[in-house]
Amino acid sequence: MHPKEFQPNEKVLPYIAKVVTGLGEFYNSYRVEGLEHIPPAGGALLVMYHGLVPLDFWYMGLKIYLETGRLPAALVDRWLTKTPGLSWFTKAVGGVSADPKVALELLKSGTLVGVAPGGVREAISGQENNYKVVWGKRNGFAKLAIEAGVPIIPGFTENVEGLYKSPLAGHPFFQNLYEKTRLPLVPIIGIGALPFPVKLTTWLGQPIRPKAGETPEKLVERTRQAIENLIENHQRS
Repeated sequence: MHPKEFQPNEKVLPYIAKVVTGLGEFYNSYRVEGLEHIPPAGGALLVMYHGLVPLDFWYMGLKIYLETGRLPAALVDRWLTKTPGLSWFTKAVGGVSADPKVALELLKSGTLVGVAPGGVREAISGQENNYKVVWGKRNGFAKLAIEAGVPIIPGFTENVEGLYKSPLAGHPFFQNLYEKTRLPLVPIIGIGALPFPVKLTTWLGQPIRPKAGETPEKLVERTRQAIENLIENHQRS
């Protein structure tokens, strides 16, 4: 039984999943490498790098759903669950507000949970930080993994920063605007509303299991290193 906050729309979910993943495969040649690292059952925490526009997060989650039958609960910024239209879609495909108590309940109930710890700050940190892990001192995801006793699966999507461009994202004005509003109010360039048709591959790494007595900070560092290794091995430019 899932927590009430995680209530995907079972009637339309299979259709949405096929349409979204079909678009990803056609438009962005999208694929996932490392699906074998997703456990067949039990809680696990997918920890991802956050691109400027995390379209890959939805491609990945729905691809996992179609390939394994497991739908990740995606921890998202609250504005996504409060914006008309986006709210319905987000919840229909498994998005939940990033509340630590809800996330812990989901993990303990055996749900696969996805999170990008860098959040909007990482997304709009500027082009100079493309493909750099920008987490600051955030360690909430590690605390969740330790308390729930679940593995972390590190992930990164090759070329995700090529989906859209935002030359002014790192400007102090937009950084301050985000801190005041908690909204990603930065100018973004694509092909109209569409992203650029770059080839995307999500790389999932070996599960990272919390060790007995390990601190959240140590677990964060191991996860950071795993994601940085994926970026170094697979991001060509």
